[in-house]
Amino acid sequence: MGSRRIFVFVLALLVVASLASAIAPSERARRPTTAPPPPTSVEPAPSVEATLPGSTVRAAVGDVVTLRVAHDGRDVVQIADLGVSEPVEDGIVAELVFDADREGRFAVTLLESGERLGEIVVRAAR
Repeated sequence: MGSRRIFVFVLALLVVASLASAIAPSERARRPTTAPPPPTSVEPAPSVEATLPGSTVRAAVGDVVTLRVAHDGRDVVQIADLGVSEPVEDGIVAELVFDADREGRFAVTLLESGERLGEIVVRAAR
């Protein structure tokens, strides 16, 4: 009877050891973690800032253009060929921000009055 108890005890120890071994992480599973590569630096797109009415605004394809337009009445400033527009009125300056994505000459006008305020000339990329 004593040897039977020892046999059951040894068998229980083997079962517990087997379970512990099965659920413990192995050395192969523990791979060293590597740091992610550092972020690549991205240069910001060149920008052009201008105010109209004024002289002709010049930009290159790829530039980000910020155009501020003042007007003494209530209207909408637009660059129809680029699909850009913003409301403007006395004391509130319209700010149009867009990417110069193609070459050309683009009129800046007031939607309701039809008044031409200036022109943007976009040339080939630098």
